[in-house]
Amino acid sequence: MRKSVALIAFVLLQSNGAFADGSGGSLKDSPAPIVAAYDGWSGFSVGAGVGAASIDQNAIASAKRTDIFCFWWCSYPKDHYLSGAMNDDSWNVFGTVQVGYDRLISDRILIGAFADYDFYPNGDESSSGGTKHSFLSGDLHRDGAWTVGGRLGFLLRPDVLVYGLGGFSRLNQKGDVTAYFDNYHLPTSVTLKAGDVDGWTVGGGIETKLERIDKRLSLKLEYRYSQFDGESGSGFDKNDSYKWWLLHCATEKARFNVDDATVQSVRAVLVWKLQADATPIEPLK
Repeated sequence: MRKSVALIAFVLLQSNGAFADGSGGSLKDSPAPIVAAYDGWSGFSVGAGVGAASIDQNAIASAKRTDIFCFWWCSYPKDHYLSGAMNDDSWNVFGTVQVGYDRLISDRILIGAFADYDFYPNGDESSSGGTKHSFLSGDLHRDGAWTVGGRLGFLLRPDVLVYGLGGFSRLNQKGDVTAYFDNYHLPTSVTLKAGDVDGWTVGGGIETKLERIDKRLSLKLEYRYSQFDGESGSGFDKNDSYKWWLLHCATEKARFNVDDATVQSVRAVLVWKLQADATPIEPLK
């Protein structure tokens, strides 16, 4: 009996010593570690990429000059016409940069806002032509387009997002056309200009996390359809020449019409998440 009591006391003493030095104990007594769950979708981001765009737009310029010769009381009008067109419906490569902010509002739904700018290195059109004493020349130069909008997405998997987007866009362009007549040594000239035009954009895409490279990096593949307003302008010039036996009047009218522009584009953008939200997981109880 004494040996049994001594053995039990020895075991209890050894157990107390183990818990005292932290080498043993129950799961219930030891605190669970707090782990930060990484949300790779929410936060601010920057991106850069390349794409191809088809710009469908027409510009038409026309001019009319009327010469009136007055011999004493008689008038002899004579008209001259010029016209030219610029057409573009081809695919061109462009570069793009963007900033954005996204937020997961549930396990699978994402909302976000973005702003980006597309650079058009080959978005120009030109036209010229005329006769011996007249010519009509024009240029339409497109620098690029910027868009501000939002997107709504759905997570197919934790690392794959599909989304739709929409927003306001502006096409940065500069255009001018000059009509010049020098008939009968009495020149007239009119220059008309065109500027930026506003429009809208809709589209959609898919974004995939490149977690094997870095959990903050993702690749976005996207299609967009944009529609921009057109604009038009007109000008007038007049010149007179008078001699005692002849009055020569020349009037010139010109018009420059830039049609609505349709832009379809596809792009690939690398996105870097600047900020990631982390939510602590509470210890198990």
